[in-house]
Amino acid sequence: MTTTTGASPQFSRTTPLYRAFRFSLAFPEGWADKTLFTLAGPVTDGIQHNITVAVDEEAGNQSLRDYADWSILALEEELKGCRVLKEEEVKLANGLPAYRVIFSWWPSDELRVYQEQVLVLAGSRGYRLTATFSKKTRKTVGPEVERMMFSFTPNAEGERH
Repeated sequence: MTTTTGASPQFSRTTPLYRAFRFSLAFPEGWADKTLFTLAGPVTDGIQHNITVAVDEEAGNQSLRDYADWSILALEEELKGCRVLKEEEVKLANGLPAYRVIFSWWPSDELRVYQEQVLVLAGSRGYRLTATFSKKTRKTVGPEVERMMFSFTPNAEGERH
């Protein structure tokens, strides 16, 4: 979507317009929408439980396995002490194929967290759903959070929300 603004000469009719739930924001060429959606749950066992959804607009025409390999490599490079515990192909509740990765890492010397990612490809978009747990809450809160993640359904191409 584009917009015209009289407020600043660097924005023109071809300036992309980010539209979200209650605001819009024009941004110039060279900027990209890298929105990270976060659903916050309870704080239990020192962990703010949440599910984040990251959208990779240009995941392209790669296979789900290639997308998963790329995501896992990025995790291992970015997270201190990251260790993949489990990875497998799964199906979402709607039948869409997905890839699940469970891993642990150390955000601080005192805290080890467990995360689960569900990776989905739909059209040219990739989706990374990530949930965070302690060892204890992986067992207590984990099943409910996993059901939420597996209920994920991407919008049709071009549909924002």
